[in-house]
Amino acid sequence: MQNHPLRNQITQEVHARPFQRFKSNLGLVHIAAFYGAGGEQELSDALSQLLSKINVSMPETVDGFFYVENDLYGVRYEPHNEFYTLTLYQLDSAKVEKLTGLWESLPGELLCGVKIFFSGQQAKPNLKEFFGIHQVSGAEVMGGAAKVWTDFYPDDEMGFVTMVVHNTALKTFQAGRLLQRLCEIETYRHTALLAYPIAQALMPQLTEMDQSLSEITHEIATNADAPELLKRLMALAADVEALSAETANRFSASQAYFAVVDSRIAELREERIVGLQTVQQFMDRRLDPAKRTCIAANERLERLSRRIARATELIRSQVDLSIERQNQQLLEGLNDRARRQLRLQAKLESFTIIVVTYYAFDLLERSIRNTVSADILRDQVLMVLSCSVPIMAGVIWWYVRKLLKHYGDD
Repeated sequence: MQNHPLRNQITQEVHARPFQRFKSNLGLVHIAAFYGAGGEQELSDALSQLLSKINVSMPETVDGFFYVENDLYGVRYEPHNEFYTLTLYQLDSAKVEKLTGLWESLPGELLCGVKIFFSGQQAKPNLKEFFGIHQVSGAEVMGGAAKVWTDFYPDDEMGFVTMVVHNTALKTFQAGRLLQRLCEIETYRHTALLAYPIAQALMPQLTEMDQSLSEITHEIATNADAPELLKRLMALAADVEALSAETANRFSASQAYFAVVDSRIAELREERIVGLQTVQQFMDRRLDPAKRTCIAANERLERLSRRIARATELIRSQVDLSIERQNQQLLEGLNDRARRQLRLQAKLESFTIIVVTYYAFDLLERSIRNTVSADILRDQVLMVLSCSVPIMAGVIWWYVRKLLKHYGDD
């Protein structure tokens, strides 16, 4: 038996992005950025330069994801379809001063960033030092093994969100999972919201298209010009399909990213801290309206497409009925002309009988004159022939009527 050619790839996929083991104290900076125009080679060169600055060795084989570290720093790189994430760890203290500016030379477009301060001190961190006057959300997570605080508010320097994690009883792998989940919540929160401006811009267009479709539907009910309505409806359908093609991928990706955010928040297993709203409550209050707007825009676009399809079928049905009526009128006209022709033929029957009777009488008369030599006998026979003209006409009339009888029935 041979191994399936994809067996190793499938087996390794579940181990492709492992969690790291971390001890407090540490600080990290996590960014998510879209790829630059230079492609993978430019990004690979920039990552090599970044690692050389902090004396971290590049892995010998890089197949997308990698994590490398030394005594002071750790670097986690993870590529995605449309963006990549980079996490820099300062392993010697719960600070990020040494990480400042390291990532700025990377190519691409920065989407979001987060700073996490992970400490294991007995005393509770001074939250005002991190968040100032902003409203703070927080909760006990991982079964009470840690506490997390954040304001989800971007700082004034680079627009990064600050999170503070206080370790009380986390194991090393638990710490790695928690920090990674917090980074992913921030990353996928932003990538999911990429569809929100598109949804906002799409709503007025959908409203106008709804009104146009309503007008066309009303005109259909009033039996307006069906070909003209069908032309307008086809133009509207083309516009809707163009919008759908432009936004389908973004809305589909947004739904997937929102689902990831919900999953990562559920994995935190939050327990409420008195006086603070949890991360879940914050997202329900702030993120859920944008999520619903994106879903509503996508659903409105799909419903509009289905309504246009139904209206198109209705107009086509009207056009088909109109064509059937025209065909019926054409057939009735053909039948009427055929009936007039038959009536004309019937009127001409009398002339036909007279002509046939004349030729039959003339033929018989000539035959008698050429075959009967006696004058008296010939005259008598001609007299009888002359008297039989009505009988001949009657026989011919009966025969003609018999021939044309089935045409008259039709």
